[in-house]
Amino acid sequence: MPWILRLGTGSFFVFVIGAVMIAWACMSTGWETLSWFAWGCVTAGAGLIGGALLAMLTAVIHQEWRRFSLSLMSASVLLFLAPLIFARFA
Repeated sequence: MPWILRLGTGSFFVFVIGAVMIAWACMSTGWETLSWFAWGCVTAGAGLIGGALLAMLTAVIHQEWRRFSLSLMSASVLLFLAPLIFARFA
């Protein structure tokens, strides 16, 4: 597996860390909740955007990993757009 794709896959762990920070903010109270929520949104967004960009770069450079990198990119785009889609139904 190319190192660019490993970084793209690793950025999903950055997203998970941001999601845990958001979940922690939802369970706590006080003013520090806002900072946990803000940092969680920034961290999760950076993980998903970084994963999508690295997956696109891998799809262009390494042709044999194209299918996996495009599925990684579509998963990160769907996870990025999921709050917008679900907020519409709420």
